[in-house]
Amino acid sequence: MTSGPGFEKRYMLGHGSAHGETTSSLRAVIEDILRSRDFETFERDGVMVGRKGTIEVFFLLLTRPDETRLQHFLEKTKGQSGRRVVVSLTPLGENVKRDLSDEVTVWTREDIEQELGRVHLERLLGHRDQGLVDEFEADDYPRTVPSSYLEQASPEQGEKIVKPHLDMDSVKTIGAQRVGGFRYRLELVPHYVHRYICSLFIDEHRLGTKTGTVAINALTGKSTDWQDGVELTAAMHQSHQRLEPNLDPEDAQRLAIEEVIRRYTSEQDFVRESGSAVVTERKTVGPKREQISLEDLGIYYLPLWCVEGARGVMIIDAGTGRTLSEDLYAQELP
Repeated sequence: MTSGPGFEKRYMLGHGSAHGETTSSLRAVIEDILRSRDFETFERDGVMVGRKGTIEVFFLLLTRPDETRLQHFLEKTKGQSGRRVVVSLTPLGENVKRDLSDEVTVWTREDIEQELGRVHLERLLGHRDQGLVDEFEADDYPRTVPSSYLEQASPEQGEKIVKPHLDMDSVKTIGAQRVGGFRYRLELVPHYVHRYICSLFIDEHRLGTKTGTVAINALTGKSTDWQDGVELTAAMHQSHQRLEPNLDPEDAQRLAIEEVIRRYTSEQDFVRESGSAVVTERKTVGPKREQISLEDLGIYYLPLWCVEGARGVMIIDAGTGRTLSEDLYAQELP
């Protein structure tokens, strides 16, 4: 969702605006976005603060690169209980982003445009959509614990986010080349992940044992290829939408068992001699449902880039960079 050309005209965020005017306009934009969720704004020791009830969020507004101001902001807000957000109209350097802790969120120019578009549509249509500010009120586990602890977490301790390695700039390059991309959305898609062990049988004869991991998309119920040892994160720097499961854990477990059966069941021909004749028998090799053992590893959130373009749509796994689907239109959009 983008807000169109009126965004820059109304709030003077064009690259050619004077620095002081642009900073003032940027602050007005952020205040408008926060007001959409009933946050009040004020300054404390030179730092912009958004507050709603007991929730506080500290903001640094950057209209151009300024590592001195960034470091000063990080030092000044270090140890504060509220979340810290760096709003930057220009891309931060890779070294700067790499040095930021998981507790610091970055809002880019694209994030702000999408948020402002969301605010305007909500006021126009009268319905509430998921936005960046909603993350401040979320009490879910991945936003409040360090990643080092999260990687060792059990399913009972909370949910887990697979760390994305494909940023907006890379996705835009891919999307432009493949589908003429013009809209980009990062979604955290929930998956129930199970570790399994099962034996393979022919009739009642046991052949061996198989182990592995199976992941069930909690929205569609479909199985997803899953890599063991994925890197996790406790927070997301990139703007995103976090989706909620549609499936119950019991349904996910049933589908996981079905996937294990499908994965290892096959028909095989066996040749044996019967007197002077050679007999070929076709038998089923596979696991027995009641002997499949599952270990529940909990819910993992897989980051997926959804790209809409003039020539089609595509979905990219932000963790691996792999294209999961690509659907081209029969005729390019005007």
